[in-house]
Amino acid sequence: MKNVFKKSLVGAAVMMAAGTANAYMIGDANDANVEVYGVVSISAVDYNQTKTDGSPDDGWALENETRIGFRAAKVMTDSVTAFMQVESGWVLDDGAKLGNRDTFVGMRGDEWGSVRFGRMLTPLYELVDWPYSASNLGRTFDRAWRSGERYHFDRKSQMARYDSPMFGDMVKFSLSGGNGSENHEDSNFFSGSVSVTPIDMLTVHAAYETAKGTIFEGGEDAYWNSNNPAPDGSPTWDTGKAASIGDTDSAFVGFELRPMDSFNVLGAYKTGSYDSTNSGGGYGYTEREIDAYSIQANYYHGAMNFRVGYADQTGKTDNQKDKDLDVTSISGEAGYSFNSVYTFVRLTQQDDTAYDKDLMIRIGTEWVF
Repeated sequence: MKNVFKKSLVGAAVMMAAGTANAYMIGDANDANVEVYGVVSISAVDYNQTKTDGSPDDGWALENETRIGFRAAKVMTDSVTAFMQVESGWVLDDGAKLGNRDTFVGMRGDEWGSVRFGRMLTPLYELVDWPYSASNLGRTFDRAWRSGERYHFDRKSQMARYDSPMFGDMVKFSLSGGNGSENHEDSNFFSGSVSVTPIDMLTVHAAYETAKGTIFEGGEDAYWNSNNPAPDGSPTWDTGKAASIGDTDSAFVGFELRPMDSFNVLGAYKTGSYDSTNSGGGYGYTEREIDAYSIQANYYHGAMNFRVGYADQTGKTDNQKDKDLDVTSISGEAGYSFNSVYTFVRLTQQDDTAYDKDLMIRIGTEWVF
């Protein structure tokens, strides 16, 4: 159950305590609703990597994605409500950081939608992330955070985003823009998405994102390794190599088909391109193209859930096929909801430069509050 409390009592107590000093309050007493929410999520996983290279993904790990957040809202006028959110990141070896995930302030109204400022998902990545990367399919379909594959962003800290209301119970759209990889006028991004539900059983999505001054490839992958503490200061590039910086474009289309309440089929395709503006830095190439698709089916039977999925990625470097960009994931999941506590077993066969059709096994549980 979500915990909701009002701060008006605290405000009243402060006013009473300060009354003898002729306290003065600007505006009305604070009666904003504050909501505490979170996700409890932990799993044990055997990556079963045969091409061992000493990385934490070689073998067994216990991964904790538990996080907590706070939401608050206060009515400004009949048509405008101010709101905010602060959310922690998932638990790394150096601890979870409050504000690491979606953390923003904004205003909203039933008739005109919402506008937010801060750290949040881009409209394109919001579609990539869920549901098309579920059940470990993201190891193939959600790789744009990796060095040499950064043709779109995921979560950005300095951005503005507008989300429309639903028009005619059929169409909604989102727009965003902000700083790119670096904080200067030559590094920025713009992203947008649209979702259409022409009939109850079908929803289609489309999105596009463009960016300039993107740090596309560098040597800082270890900085993002979830099983290692982040190093002090900014991540460094490979010794003796300049980062590859340039412009990116990406596009996404997807669908959700729900022929019956207990069954659905989902599919998506995304494509991205990179053009270096600094002659490839120290990485020897100036252009890269990457294509990926994901498809899955879900069947629900009472408290049981069964999911199967397939994702594939291919790419070209300087207009030549690049086998190092070939990635495939085949995934299956069985789960059971014990009074809203979802417990699952997930199997994924992974094939890429680090995995030779290795079978990954994950057992975990998660619930929201």
